[in-house]
Amino acid sequence: MSPELEQLLAALYESDTCEPGNRTRCEQNLRRLIDEVLERTPGLSREHLLDALRHRYREFVRTQTKPTALPPKA
Repeated sequence: MSPELEQLLAALYESDTCEPGNRTRCEQNLRRLIDEVLERTPGLSREHLLDALRHRYREFVRTQTKPTALPPKA
């Protein structure tokens, strides 16, 4: 995974999971990163970019969540 993609996914994750008091800062950071990508990619809309990230984001979230130490109930 490219460092830029990882940074974008991490910002999206942070925006989704941050404390309410940090939400504005997290959303501004995410918006800035998305705008940077859109500036370098003419013809790409914000919606298409976020749509393209959806699958990778789900994978990223899975790697960020730690499994519980408890065994599953039978």
